[in-house]
Amino acid sequence: MFDGYTCLPCVFSEFVKAVNRNFTEKKDKERAMRSFFNHMAQADYDQSPPELVADSHRVIRSILGIKDPYREIKEEFNEKMLARYGDFEDLVKSSEDPFDAAARLAVAGNIIDYGPGKPFDVEATLSRALSEDFAVDQIADLKEVLGRAETVLYLGDNTGEIVLDKLFIETIDHPNLFFAVRGKPVINDATVQDAIMVGMDKSAKLIDNGHDAPGTLLENTSAEFLEIFKNADLIISKGQGNLESLWGKTDKTLYFMLMAKCDLVADHLGVKNGDMVVMRHMP
Repeated sequence: MFDGYTCLPCVFSEFVKAVNRNFTEKKDKERAMRSFFNHMAQADYDQSPPELVADSHRVIRSILGIKDPYREIKEEFNEKMLARYGDFEDLVKSSEDPFDAAARLAVAGNIIDYGPGKPFDVEATLSRALSEDFAVDQIADLKEVLGRAETVLYLGDNTGEIVLDKLFIETIDHPNLFFAVRGKPVINDATVQDAIMVGMDKSAKLIDNGHDAPGTLLENTSAEFLEIFKNADLIISKGQGNLESLWGKTDKTLYFMLMAKCDLVADHLGVKNGDMVVMRHMP
């Protein structure tokens, strides 16, 4: 349904930026480029985007010799969003429908993403989320299902964004909610270290999925994660990577919350690039 070939421009663009951030000498940049392009020439382009990106970023980390090339960027956005947490919290509490407002902010936070390799405007996106209609808006339906769910699994996505996920989770106030992050660093996706930085461990039961893809590839996740996934009454899935890896792969009650940030995903959902979506998955 989703294939990695269409994601190659973003993969190459992000690699060039990673090289420029970490190397200054032209010879080092050229060596890195040749090594990466040689690997990508042999890659399986029929893989899903999260599979291809996971594979390419293992190579990037190896070439750069850095375990987490986005460490500083991730901390920067976590800190920026945490600094405004009180403002976001006041906005939600003073709104006519706190659940709706918190959900909208959480979706808007999905704009904080270095994967697509394009500039983004957090402030404009937050404002738009609160003032415009979503292309698909099943927030009220999600609230109703949450009220009946005994166990909830919330699949996180990016750093910075997880600050607004935390606010939404605190608004949900569910006694048995798990928040899942990536098992290892990849792009600016959140890991356990990032989630603890924003205090997510105090708002939810924190777990990692045991894998380094920017998505949730069930066949590669840990036994512990799969057990929680299997037993969850409701799964909330943030971001494109989780959608690309889970769409059509499960019959669980699942809601996708994201901003469509490329034509591939937008076309699949029947929305426009840049639209915001809260949609129930229908296998």
